[in-house]
Parts: sequence; C-alpha cells; structure tokens
Amino acid sequence: MPNDSHGKSPPNRPEREPFLVTLLPSTDVDLGRWLLQHYGVSYREHPHAPVFHALALKWYGFGAEDYPLLVTAAERIPTIDKMLPYLDSRTPAARRLLPEDPQLRKQVLAAGYEYRFGLGAGVVNWAYYNFLPHRRLTHASFTTGVPWFEKLLVPLAYPLIRWLMTRVLHLDAAKAEQGLAAVYAGFDQIDVRLADGREFLYGEQLTYADLAFAAAAAPMVLARGYGGHLPPIEAVTPSMRQVIQALRARPAGAFIQRLYDCYRLGAAHDAPVLYSPA
Repeated sequence: MPNDSHGKSPPNRPEREPFLVTLLPSTDVDLGRWLLQHYGVSYREHPHAPVFHALALKWYGFGAEDYPLLVTAAERIPTIDKMLPYLDSRTPAARRLLPEDPQLRKQVLAAGYEYRFGLGAGVVNWAYYNFLPHRRLTHASFTTGVPWFEKLLVPLAYPLIRWLMTRVLHLDAAKAEQGLAAVYAGFDQIDVRLADGREFLYGEQLTYADLAFAAAAAPMVLARGYGGHLPPIEAVTPSMRQVIQALRARPAGAFIQRLYDCYRLGAAHDAPVLYSPA
C-alpha cells in the first residue's frame, strides 16, 4: 500500500509489528490504545515522557502534537483523526465504531470532537494544574515504560518539565477553574443523555463517541484501566479527591468506569485480531 502520510520515511527497524509512538499520559493516546485494542490490532507501544515525546515524533518527521503516531511496515498514521478512519474502514462492519447511517455518523464524529477538544481541554487544564506540583502524582505517568535515559532524566529535569508544560499550556488558577467548569458542563450533557436509560451515547451499539468521552474524561474520575498510569485516589490531595469523588458519583462518571470495565479491562485479553495493518 502506498504511503500517503506526510513526514520523512521512518528509520529502518528490525521489528515488523506495528508500534505506537506516544506521549504516555495523554488522553488522546489512551483513546488510540483503545481503538487499536477494539479493532484487534496487535502492536507495541513506544511511550515517552512529556517534552521527550516531541523528540521522538520529530525522529519520524512529525510535530510535537502529532500523537499518537501509528507506524506500520508501510504507513505512518498520526493522530486520532487519521487513525480512526484508517482503522475503521479496514474492519468488519459489525465491529466498526463509525455508524453507516450518514446522519448518525455525523453526530458521532461531532460529539467525539467536542469530548476531546471541548471537555478534554478542560480536563487537561484542571488535571495538569493540580497534578504537576506533586511529583509523586505524575511520576508513573511520566516514566512507566519510557526509554532508560528518559526514566533517568525525568526526575532530574522535573522542575524544567513542569515549567515548560505550565508555560505551553498557559496554566494558572483561573484557567484551571475554567477547565473544571467545562468538565462540569460536559458531565451535565452526558447525564442528560443517559437519563433515559440508554446503554450508549449514540445509537444502539458502542461508537467512537463513547470511547472518546470515556478516554477524555478518565483522569477526572481516575478511571481503572486508563493506560496513562493515573495515581490512586488515596494519593491525591483532599481538594482534588473531593472533585473526583463527586464526579465519580454522577451518571457520567459511572458510565466512564463501566466502559473501561466492559470494553477495555474486560476485553483486554480476548479481543479478536480482526485486522493487522503491517
């Protein structure tokens, strides 16, 4: 298959199995992991700490925001927006996350975008503002599985990493409060949708919208099964715990954990291999 992605040719590597270049704690990255699991794609993850991820992506000819990056023997597919149609179109109809009905498909895509970039931006602003001052809360999500030199350097360079992330994301108390307000508004909308007892947000089966919401909001409930290594609720500060526990108790919060339990944790070891893009 011809390579229609942009960027330089990937360096020669002995491995043929697809691999995913990631910013380890990212919600979009966890959505990418979930998509690959759902579609039954066998792959390896190449995780990286914040800041270091930009160097890894540059190695493959992409920018710092082009994560997750799926690399196969013939293709390089950056970001969820490119991975989703690439994988969905190569999957049997019964397993697809994008509905065949044009109107429903449009709704699912629009909802997924809003969850990732509307509510999701609020999650990023509130979570990083509150997590970054406490190194113990971010250590696992910055260092688990990363290359040895990143694991060595992250503790030494943590003040610089924290400063860079705060500056790039323009984090301050006001932006964190605005972020939390966006999260509450997003949960309000989901609570309304779930009020009629529906199992999924759109249609009668699991769609991209369900996974996009669950992954984007997972840090706000410290969801079990999230691949970015969130801390246990016992480790967070009392003020953070109050917010998290309140969100967990809402229908939207319970919905997030149910999706992770049923479609991530419960399916982690028995997902069928439906498509291998190598």
